Amino acid sequence: MSSGGEIQSRLLGALRRPPPLLEKLAAVPGLYLVGGWLRDIALGRGSSDFDLIALDGFDQLSIAVIAALGQQPYLVNERFATTRFLLPDGSSLDLQPCRPGGIAADLAQRDYSVNTLCYPLAALGPQAALEHLSSHPLALADLEQRVLRMVDPVAMAADPLRVLRGYRLCTGLGLRPDVETRRCWHELRGRIFDSAAERIREELLQWFAAPEPDPAFPRWPSFPLSVRWAAEDGVLWQLFPPLEAAIGCEQNVYHHLDVWNHTLECLVQLEALRARLKDDQPAELSSYAPRLRADWDAPFTAAAPASALTRLSLLLHDIAKPPTRAVQADGKVTFYGHQEVGAELVRPLLERLRFSLDEQNFVRSMVAEHLRLGFYAEHDPIPPRLLYRFIRSLGAATPLAVLHSLADCAATQGEGAEESLHKHLRAAQQVLQSWYSADEVARPPLLLDGHAIMQLTGLPPGKRVGEIKEALLEATAAGDVANEDAAREFVLRLMKE
Repeated sequence: MSSGGEIQSRLLGALRRPPPLLEKLAAVPGLYLVGGWLRDIALGRGSSDFDLIALDGFDQLSIAVIAALGQQPYLVNERFATTRFLLPDGSSLDLQPCRPGGIAADLAQRDYSVNTLCYPLAALGPQAALEHLSSHPLALADLEQRVLRMVDPVAMAADPLRVLRGYRLCTGLGLRPDVETRRCWHELRGRIFDSAAERIREELLQWFAAPEPDPAFPRWPSFPLSVRWAAEDGVLWQLFPPLEAAIGCEQNVYHHLDVWNHTLECLVQLEALRARLKDDQPAELSSYAPRLRADWDAPFTAAAPASALTRLSLLLHDIAKPPTRAVQADGKVTFYGHQEVGAELVRPLLERLRFSLDEQNFVRSMVAEHLRLGFYAEHDPIPPRLLYRFIRSLGAATPLAVLHSLADCAATQGEGAEESLHKHLRAAQQVLQSWYSADEVARPPLLLDGHAIMQLTGLPPGKRVGEIKEALLEATAAGDVANEDAAREFVLRLMKE
């Protein structure tokens, strides 16, 4: 934990040696640096995103900033008239007018104390001093103690999505909310959907993509901890109502926790696995660790990081266990078909939040297929046909589905847990070997396309042609078909069955 002296020393060092961008804009009068860049610098984190407020004459100051930067901004928040500049080095700069009443009034309407640090650009340089710094009275102390404190409950209620932003800040910065902030989050839980679904989705994705701070909390990594808080505050059940039934839903002898606590433990184990991958561990995955880390960090769509969708999939993977739970005559507890039912349960939840079709398909396939690695782990080695089916079912999500399944297995500490994890790791190794080598099991050659199949069989275009084509690909992956002649024989034989 940083001391107050370290916090202030970092701030002063950055203010006295500001980035060239801020030095350039310091000549524009009436501009103030506020929020995230100052916060992150104080915490010893790098930051390349800048937020500025213009004290007076916003239109004139905007023109001056445009001239200094040599580019036009675009509008990102109509309510606060915020415009954004995307700079050649990949950094961004947001500019908005100061709220009525001046700097103090503006800061009083912000979300959290750690986001209220504010410094005039004109005072940057070798003579910079903290006496020019404006902030919430407890901002520096909260940064030192890693506390997330709301500025004002009225300001929070003005935009209930600040609740989700709070969980994101707790995750990414390793902060803990104070009691009053948690109470406010609970009180605002029913107002989350006062905001547009698109905004909720954006905040949710940013929260679920937030990186774990280093070091994280000893037992509970920051992301699972924030999810637990969201559940306790009732916020999570507003976003995903069917998930609440997981609380107290008892499982079978292969689990030591109820469904909800197992879900939380899955999220903990996912972060533990990711931490081990940084050290190229476990041994079974060491050859693939760099590529797994890259896949985690990659965007899946322009708006949705793969990391966020993977965490979301793991959160929702057992959502259908409560409605599919049954107790057999011998007392055995079952959840038959919960993965397929779960994939259907999440569809309307994701549609409500305006997730794109590709994003929905990613999450739904992860939910629907989350047991597949465990089924295949009973084979060692896994037959090529099954490897092909795994990769065909998950597609681009294959490597992250492996992490998902390993976390799920590691969180299951009932009967046979140690042996099961060993089998899962061996299976994961084989799937990743095939996926990353792009061998003929993962990507078998298409020996006959749809047109050739129709010519050979006389079939018209339709579903049957697609089924034959898929069966041919699987047979090729399995090594049963090696060339075009064998492919024709296979198709004709299939037509007779």
